[in-house]
Amino acid sequence: MSGADARLCDRIGGGRALALIDGNSFYCSCERVFDARLARVPVIVLSNNDGCAIARTAEAKALGIKMGDPYFKIRGLCEAQGVRVFSSNYTLYGDMSARINAIYRDATPDVEVYSIDESFLDLTAFMRRDRVALARDIRATVRAWTGIPTCVGIGPTKTLAKLANHIAKTVPELDGVCDLTEPAAYEHWLCRIHVGELWGVGRASLPKLEALGIDTVADLRDIDPRPVRKALTVVGERMIHELRGVSCLGLELVPARRKGCAVTRSFSGRVTERAELEQAVAAHATRGRVRQ
Repeated sequence: MSGADARLCDRIGGGRALALIDGNSFYCSCERVFDARLARVPVIVLSNNDGCAIARTAEAKALGIKMGDPYFKIRGLCEAQGVRVFSSNYTLYGDMSARINAIYRDATPDVEVYSIDESFLDLTAFMRRDRVALARDIRATVRAWTGIPTCVGIGPTKTLAKLANHIAKTVPELDGVCDLTEPAAYEHWLCRIHVGELWGVGRASLPKLEALGIDTVADLRDIDPRPVRKALTVVGERMIHELRGVSCLGLELVPARRKGCAVTRSFSGRVTERAELEQAVAAHATRGRVRQ
């Protein structure tokens, strides 16, 4: 092992440990908690105004329903396949999220609520050999106390924890937990995961990385950061450092102040008449002016 490889293993296995825990198909799982008949039934939850699918169970995904599909386009499929369709209930989802995060804080005080269904936990104080057992215990407690299934990804940085969470979701043999602070697991998985699955790599940035000859997450980790910075700005360079075990994104234990908010609407059906479209736009614009 070269000196550089040895230093990388030291950073991965001997430093900070962050866990990303999220609820599987969270909105749908919340609906299932209160109706046992929904188990193993395809379920989707719609956005405000019942416009688009924003949560789907595995059974619904298997039917080809994609995130963001307008409901008027998939209504026929849902009716034919017995898909249970719910309007979003953010009061319920927020309450369930608060209950779950209370469980996380019983395990460690340092918790960042990243979104309504995702949280980062600092597990650095726990020995590496104990982290997977702790993660399984947290999963079991959340399932027993709230009914919500979760997956846990552990890594020395946020980017690696997020990647580990993706692996935990997609590899059934891992039983919902993946620990990338284990050097052997780190080397094994980074060579096998396509770079497009990495947190922060979107549709616009993926072709730029592929043009640099980057196919796997390991390819991105090992490349010279300079061409990546040129292609993806400092965000791309930061990803490389995070993949090498150098933390660039700290935990935000105090929620950031909301910089803005939006109320979105969708048409209930296809609009083909200009007059109908103009009328709707005028109505929403008037409503927006009144709220200001």
